[in-house]
Amino acid sequence: MKKRKPGALRWAIALLPLSALLLIGPLMAEPSRQNAEMQNVRDGVNKILKKGSITSIVPTRVDGLYEVMVGPQIYYVSADGKYLLSGNLYDIEAREDLTTPKVSRAKADAIEAVGEDNMVIFAPEKTAHTVTIFTDIDCGYCQKLHSEIKEYTDLGIKVRYLMYPRAGVGSDSFEKAVTVLCSDDRNDAMTRSKAGERLAKKECDNPVQQHWTLGQTLGVNGTPAIFLESGDMLPGYIPAPRMSAILKKLETNQSAKR
Repeated sequence: MKKRKPGALRWAIALLPLSALLLIGPLMAEPSRQNAEMQNVRDGVNKILKKGSITSIVPTRVDGLYEVMVGPQIYYVSADGKYLLSGNLYDIEAREDLTTPKVSRAKADAIEAVGEDNMVIFAPEKTAHTVTIFTDIDCGYCQKLHSEIKEYTDLGIKVRYLMYPRAGVGSDSFEKAVTVLCSDDRNDAMTRSKAGERLAKKECDNPVQQHWTLGQTLGVNGTPAIFLESGDMLPGYIPAPRMSAILKKLETNQSAKR
């Protein structure tokens, strides 16, 4: 066996730390650069939005562009924090919308955070689908939809109501919504109120303003506004049979993608 010269061995040992540094250096620099860019992005966004409103900051597939989530809204900001884009980001090669699914998921999560204890719920014996509807007691099409509530539940559709008095906080419609939420039997109160009956005013700690504020955040500008479990919104009145057909088709499409 050929013996190594002592001098060569010392050179090999001496070179090990240098080669290790050459490998480790870029790995350490990458997180450091990204952290600095994310701070730039945060500082830039905080100049135009309320401080503390940022939910998350993550790098996108585009080098030098970050995705900033503010509640259920997404913005894209340059790494230096100087430029902000509002709109959808698409992967042209994959023909994929990178924005809408994330926004929809964030909307669904925001709705779930309300909690069913703070909703008015009409549930079937066996639930096949669930929709969450922002409703205004004095809205004609909301009243028409509610007149079909039994058809909805007979088709296996669970309806969860959130209050969205279009006239705003403190309006007569707002007070009617409070009365419904403060009633011992919310479902009965909702049905009677939607039928035009003037209920005796009731007050309690209630989530009506929370519902209204959430609706504005989610982009509700009319009622009824129907949100699917995916977080996607269908605006306006939809008859129960058509709603059932829409939900079944969506379920079929989702199963086909799996």
